[in-house]
Amino acid sequence: MNLRQKIKFFSLSFIILFFLWIVLSGYFEPFFVFCGVFSSIFTLFIFKRLIDAESTFSQILNGRSRLSFCKLLVSYIPWLIYQVILSSIYVTKKVLQAELKLEPITILKKCKGHNDESITLFANSVTITPGTLTINVVRKRQTYLSTIYLIDKSLESGVSEIENRVLKTLRSIR
Repeated sequence: MNLRQKIKFFSLSFIILFFLWIVLSGYFEPFFVFCGVFSSIFTLFIFKRLIDAESTFSQILNGRSRLSFCKLLVSYIPWLIYQVILSSIYVTKKVLQAELKLEPITILKKCKGHNDESITLFANSVTITPGTLTINVVRKRQTYLSTIYLIDKSLESGVSEIENRVLKTLRSIR
C-alpha cells in the first residue's frame, strides 16, 4: 500500500469513527466535538496495526478469488451465527437456573491440520461463541496448541465441532 492509499484509508477511517462518535454521543458543543476528534485520532493511532487494510483484509483473501471468499461467507457464517444463537440460549438457561451448576474449565487443545488462516478463524469463532474464550494460540512445529476457557465442561464437544467445521469449510474452497 503506497502513501497515498494509506492517507486515503486513514482519512476515511477517521471520518467514520468521528461520525459514529458524534452520532452516538449526541453532543455538538465545541468541547465535545474536540473530544470526538481527539478520541478518533487516538483510536486510529492505537489500533493502526489492526486496521491497516493491507495487513488484514488482503491477507485474509491471500491468494483466494472473491468467489472463494463468498463461498466461505455463504457456507460458514450462517452456520456460525446458528451456533452463536444456540450457545446463547444454553448460557442463558444455565444462568437463569435456580442453582448455578457450572463446571468452568480451561483446556489445552491440540489442533492439527491447521495453517495460520484456519487457526485464526477457529480461535475467533470460539471467542465469539458465548461461554467460550480462546486465551492463547501457540505454534509448535506442525501443531497449534490452543488454550480455551469454557464456562461449562459440556461445551468441549462444541469446540471440536467448530474446529472440524472450519477445516472442512476451508478445504472445500481451496
